[in-house]
Parts: sequence; C-alpha cells; structure tokens
Amino acid sequence: MKKPLLIPLIASSVLLGCQDSTQVSNENNKQTDTVAEQKVTVAKWVGKYQGTTPCMGCISRCEECPGMAVNLVLNQDKTYILKRESLSGHNEIETIKGNFRFSNSDQTKLELMQVKTRNLIYVDLDQQLLEILEDQTGNIYNSEDDFILEKNI
Repeated sequence: MKKPLLIPLIASSVLLGCQDSTQVSNENNKQTDTVAEQKVTVAKWVGKYQGTTPCMGCISRCEECPGMAVNLVLNQDKTYILKRESLSGHNEIETIKGNFRFSNSDQTKLELMQVKTRNLIYVDLDQQLLEILEDQTGNIYNSEDDFILEKNI
C-alpha cells in the first residue's frame, strides 16, 4: 500500500514543477513585452557634434588665429550642452546648457536658447552635420565650410 502512495506524490511534484516553469516563462514574456513598449524612437538629429570654427570675432579662418573648438550635444528632450574653447588659450572654456527649438516644421533649422551669438544652426540629416548660421540674418556664412560641426558616430 505504501508504494501506490509514493508514485502519485512523485508525479504530482513533477507536475507542480512544470507549472512553476510555465509561470516563470510567462513572467519573462511579460517583462520582454514591457521593455519593447518602452523603446522610444530616437530622432536623427540627436547626438554629439564637434568641429573647429573661426574665433568669435571672425567670419572666416585667419592664419594668426587657430580658431575655436566647438562641441555640441543635442538631446531627445530638446536640451543641449554647448562647449566652446578658444584654441589660442585667450579665453576660458565656455559651457552653456539649455533648451533649443526648431524654427521650421521640417526640423532643419534650430535655435539654441540661452546662447547670444552663433545660436542659429542648420541641420543636415543626410550628411550628419550641423552648420552654424549668421546671427542676425540666419544666412550661411560666405566661408560656410568653416562653420561645420560633424556628428560623432
């Protein structure tokens, strides 16, 4: 009589083990679904851009001035971090944090808020670069290649 009792107990423990693994599997699937729902599409303009531009007082490169190193980070939430450093060593590194806004619907022109000069930027998603525009007019500088920031990939 004892043997028949042991067989059902072993079988029932095996069945309970299967149910537990099924439950764990279902929980893993739910977690995977939750992670997939949380994925957000990142805008193409998001990223880190850098380049060397003419110093703040110049509209093109000049031989006697090494220019200025510019690093700009554009974040998904439309915030930025801008670092500008005079390569001649005359000025301290300038770091500005703030918000930016697009000035047109196709998001090709943006304005860095909290920046007084060189705050208008053209976004070229095809070439993965930014071009700094003239302050007052928003036009391209005559020496436009001197005002390019390339995306770090």
